Amino acid sequence: MAGVDFDTQRLSGVPLRLQTSTKHKVTALHEPERLKSVVLRYVQAYDDLVPFSSEQLAAHRECIALRREAGSVRAATEDVRFVESLRRTLIAWGIGGRASYLVPPRQFATALQAAVPVLEELEPLTIDNPALPVDVADRLWLVVDSLGVVENKARIVAGTKTLHHLLPDLVVPMDRAWTGMFFQLHPPEWQAADSQRRIFCRTYGQLADVARQVQPQRYVTGAGWRTSRTKMLDNAIIGFCKTEISAQAASTGEAANEIAFDVAGYPPAKSEALSMLGAGHSHARRVRLLLEAARDACAMQAFSRIEEGHVSLDVVVHVAAGQLTWDATNYLGGIADVLEDKSRRNGLEHLGDLGEVWLYRNDRQIKQVSYREVELDYPGYTVTVRTIDDSPGR
Repeated sequence: MAGVDFDTQRLSGVPLRLQTSTKHKVTALHEPERLKSVVLRYVQAYDDLVPFSSEQLAAHRECIALRREAGSVRAATEDVRFVESLRRTLIAWGIGGRASYLVPPRQFATALQAAVPVLEELEPLTIDNPALPVDVADRLWLVVDSLGVVENKARIVAGTKTLHHLLPDLVVPMDRAWTGMFFQLHPPEWQAADSQRRIFCRTYGQLADVARQVQPQRYVTGAGWRTSRTKMLDNAIIGFCKTEISAQAASTGEAANEIAFDVAGYPPAKSEALSMLGAGHSHARRVRLLLEAARDACAMQAFSRIEEGHVSLDVVVHVAAGQLTWDATNYLGGIADVLEDKSRRNGLEHLGDLGEVWLYRNDRQIKQVSYREVELDYPGYTVTVRTIDDSPGR
């Protein structure tokens, strides 16, 4: 790739902090302080700008209602209706898709019941209690890490979303898209085994501090998504991201110019004469997975496609131990081709609406590239695309 700044290195299980544009970056340590000051504004922003579907809301509300009706963790895990509702809710919330593997129903119920003794000890606690034990984050992490409702090694998202419905007054549901944006965590940090506990405990500690000061129970009405004190914190985080971060980016002229997302499996590799975008290519499924992930991320992150100007492409590949991979240049070429505008190509009917997914007009816009490999227990990769400054000296 002529004219490209190419940085490649291989890391073994080292948590990563990828380069990001600093012009619209909010200091992570300041964000909880800002959340405390005007939490009602962000809760209302969530109500006005809620990015989730009616199906997700209905599943969540049914599950929370059954949990309240059960009265205790033990009774809830013994109630077939609640267990089935919880599993449906997790699926609606994205657990069990792409790189997340939800265990079968019977194994799921067994996993919940096995956690009851520990959950009963935590059940009387609320996140906004000034007397919350100092070790509560560590105790919750042990449950998250050992819960066994998913088969993948990245446990934070599935674990907190499950515990949120079991302990709705104590556990905030976390995800990479919104919690990660708020605390400025890059996706690989959620997945590396040696960083997950640190991320969870630090994030939970800061959220508990916010809860003690704002008393989120005041905003729980039972209507819509206002279902519990921890959901109010989650709502406020998303409202903050949808307003403050987007607004600050807009004020610098760089609104929605960066997008990051995970994809299951290895990237499509450009290495043969047959077009990767063709239905018969050996990496056709990889192409579809990449386009689906890019489409979903565009919807969640309000990304504006880059019509002109220079582009930075950052790729982190999660390499399963002992598995051979293609060369970095093959992966980068494949990803770059798939994510460009494909409207002038023929023979893409098999892609359906995915054929219309693109992040930049032409891969010739890519002038800066970064590639890394990280050894994890399962294959996957993270893509970050952003505009870069075209001014002299850059």
